[in-house]
Amino acid sequence: MLQLRQRQGMHQRLTPVQVQYLKLLQLPSAQLEERIKEELEENPMLEEVPEDELPEDTLAASIETSIIATTPAEDRSDRIEQQQQQTADTSDNDKDNDYSLEDFMNDELEGFKAPRLRNNDDEEREDRGQAAEETLTESLNTQLSLLELPGKLRVLAEEIIGSLDENGYLGVPLDQVVQDTTVYYGEEYSIAESEKLLRRIQHLDPIGIASRNLQECLIVQLEVMTEQHPAKHLALDILRDHFDLFIKKNYQILAKKLRLQLSELKPALDLIQHLNPKPGAPSATSVESRRYITPDFYIEKTPDSKEFIITLNERGVPSIRINAAYKELTKKNKTSVGRPLSDDAREFINKKFESAKAFVLAYYQRRKTLLAVMQTIVAKQEEFFIKGEKYLKPLIYKNIAEEISMDISTICRVVNGKYCQCDFGVYELKYFFSESIPLGGDGADVEAELVSNKVVKGRIKEMIHGEDPMKPLTDDQLADMLHADGYDLARRTVAKYREQMNIPVARMRKRII
Repeated sequence: MLQLRQRQGMHQRLTPVQVQYLKLLQLPSAQLEERIKEELEENPMLEEVPEDELPEDTLAASIETSIIATTPAEDRSDRIEQQQQQTADTSDNDKDNDYSLEDFMNDELEGFKAPRLRNNDDEEREDRGQAAEETLTESLNTQLSLLELPGKLRVLAEEIIGSLDENGYLGVPLDQVVQDTTVYYGEEYSIAESEKLLRRIQHLDPIGIASRNLQECLIVQLEVMTEQHPAKHLALDILRDHFDLFIKKNYQILAKKLRLQLSELKPALDLIQHLNPKPGAPSATSVESRRYITPDFYIEKTPDSKEFIITLNERGVPSIRINAAYKELTKKNKTSVGRPLSDDAREFINKKFESAKAFVLAYYQRRKTLLAVMQTIVAKQEEFFIKGEKYLKPLIYKNIAEEISMDISTICRVVNGKYCQCDFGVYELKYFFSESIPLGGDGADVEAELVSNKVVKGRIKEMIHGEDPMKPLTDDQLADMLHADGYDLARRTVAKYREQMNIPVARMRKRII
């Protein structure tokens, strides 16, 4: 039996503008440029504005920077509140206005341009092709072809190379590789010729590739070294006969076994420590050369150092507008040859227009949100931008969200993957957020000054940098020293911070000076 019932419920629905806004908000500047270019290709209602068609007054009006006064604090708060109120009012107007196709078509074209950077005299970024890089496997196979190996051994060599892990070590036992090769190809190999072939592969570039463990890898690198190096033979003795003592850094026991003074041991240890423990891993230089960071914000101080100028980096982002050809097409409701627009054509144009409208509005809403978040971060971390890293204050996403009346998830989208450039370098926005630690007091004192845990980490790094290399500071000693500085931290907390900074334990930091 059919029954009619009423049900009341709440459902969250996102408008097209909100969907586009959330997608654009999480994009850094470099990806935003690509996203706009994709939209230009997909949506004929949008077109890029040539540089020579941009009026000077439009360019000037499109520059949106935030200026935050460093003093006095009351004036700064009033200015921030005023800017945020203006942003909120504009956002409310965007929500209240129900734009139609005719509204957008009849407006001036200059109203839909993506703004440019304020320093227009900067050179445009060049698109440069990147040379194709040869993989490690390709490089080793190329070197194999120069060895002129018999077909039988070439097959086994390729199987060995194919069994290397990400660090260049032979990930499976050699006899297992030989057995698998025999099964697949029907070739028989003796232990002697397999070992000999492995040694030849280990002497390819990079030296030590296809080693079975760290000890073998380091020994191979030393063996190919010139005989003229004075510490070579001592280093080989250490690796072959006293590897465990070397790994554990028991240098005093090692020197006693070798009947040497610590000063006599140092050249050999330095030589070993300069070898490559991961021959197959990409070098730090090559990785760093491919890692580019484009700041999303530029933060500058005025000459009198009383204000900060925050600029959103949009170099390379094309200026966009509604396509003029479609504007005329819609006004006349006819095609270029005089025929009336069909219902399908009209529906297509309306659909693309709604998409273009959502994209343009979302883009400008993204800009306002980014600047609002960044100006609030600068206001909260004012001392950092004036004096440096030691003056970083505790800050969490909730503080920013409450300040600008936005959701925490929105702050997360803004912060994630974004960078700013200031007088002290380039920092990820996440850097400015950290937990708080009481300075002074016994923890129960609510009036105790709060400092960022990043400041504490910096202090730990300073103490480790100044420690005695032969007697590194333990976590207990670091905790005691921090306690003397007013930081009441447990040993396990100090250990956690040390590990987060990728600093090894005291035993592994021991070295001979």
